[in-house]
Amino acid sequence: MFWGSIVDGKKGPSLFWEKEYGSINSTRYDLKVLLIIEQFFRDHLLSRYRFWQDNASSYHLYETKLNLLLRHIPIIQAPRYSPDLNLIEHMWNWMKNWIEEHYWEARYQPDKIRLDQLRKIIQDAWDAVPDEYIQGLYNSWWRRYEAIKEAHSGPTKY
Repeated sequence: MFWGSIVDGKKGPSLFWEKEYGSINSTRYDLKVLLIIEQFFRDHLLSRYRFWQDNASSYHLYETKLNLLLRHIPIIQAPRYSPDLNLIEHMWNWMKNWIEEHYWEARYQPDKIRLDQLRKIIQDAWDAVPDEYIQGLYNSWWRRYEAIKEAHSGPTKY
């Protein structure tokens, strides 16, 4: 699995979640993901970045919340049941379209792609996402987020 992040309208840290890591639980998430997020925040001390997660169950466990606090990672508390706010879903869709356009032959014989080739294809797609596209998503996210807050998590024009 590929895990990627968006920070302040730009691509942030990313990683491949390896099969040997097992399923994502609070401990593994802390050791693999929060570790690189913490380092990213340390590298950008003067920035006012905040970390946003979707609503995966392991992200909302007490241990995960404690690890975020102990690692001094500021978060944005996303409203429940608001998948439309998850910018990374838009990124995955963009990447899927890019892969189909640039690696169309893989679409017809996906079982013949070696793991190292698949990793390269995914990384190439991640790298190809234009900064302007991400910035546009990010800018619209704040408007959608404010609209949801004002509607007390009810329906909005978005």
